[in-house]
Amino acid sequence: MLTRGGHRIDYQESGEGPAILFVPGSFSTPMAWRGVQKHLPPHYRFVGTSLCGYGETEETRTLDDLGMHHQTRVIEAVAEKINAPVHLVGHSFGGTIALATALCGNIDVLSIATFEANPLAVMRERSQTGLYETTRRMSEEFESAYRAGERDAAKRIIDFWGGKYSFRNMPEAVQEYCRASTYANVLDWRTAFRFEASMADYAGLNTPVLLVRGASANAAMVEITDALSDSLDNCRTAIVDGASHFLITTHARECARLLSDFFAGITGEADVDGR
Repeated sequence: MLTRGGHRIDYQESGEGPAILFVPGSFSTPMAWRGVQKHLPPHYRFVGTSLCGYGETEETRTLDDLGMHHQTRVIEAVAEKINAPVHLVGHSFGGTIALATALCGNIDVLSIATFEANPLAVMRERSQTGLYETTRRMSEEFESAYRAGERDAAKRIIDFWGGKYSFRNMPEAVQEYCRASTYANVLDWRTAFRFEASMADYAGLNTPVLLVRGASANAAMVEITDALSDSLDNCRTAIVDGASHFLITTHARECARLLSDFFAGITGEADVDGR
């Protein structure tokens, strides 16, 4: 664990070599990436953290102060501790934060890989206002349900991204963690809708980017991924067959292979499945 500005930040590290900074999404911790890491070559330094309000990372946001800077400061603090250039790898809202951190330009980023990243503003920019407004209404109904005391309000979010029964099929311990951290996700959604990075902003990123989504991604995710792909010059995309939003868990080996190939293409090293 780190402490920056008097606030706790989750920090976990293993291995040696080029640093990969894994950023989990909402309702998650560094544990989310363990399956992927198990199938990556052994010559990397794996570093994990958690977003504000999850794991050991302290919540610094309030309803009056919801800027993305709260999240990017977490990633920047972890990168400072790493003290080396990093490959940023993010899932869902963690993928959005990886992109936002790269846009800030305060750390040395070797590459960015996202798995179903969800920067919402690009939907509206591509005139997909219907999808954008549907997503907004869903998030507002979720917050209203949470404030009304609905025990499984988190199910609304998880099933929206992952498909029907995604929440029900999670282990009970994971469901309970989602219940306990629901308010952090309320703040995540408010932050997400305030984050206005444009397609032109993403076009200014020269860093190599890998965009991955599941073949069963919902319509909003398909549109977001397409918009990012159209914006980024140095970008490759991949679709994981049979997967939806939680692909880093359900299809960990396939996700690891995509990452390994991506890194090998950047560095020119041989692609080796080390485990």
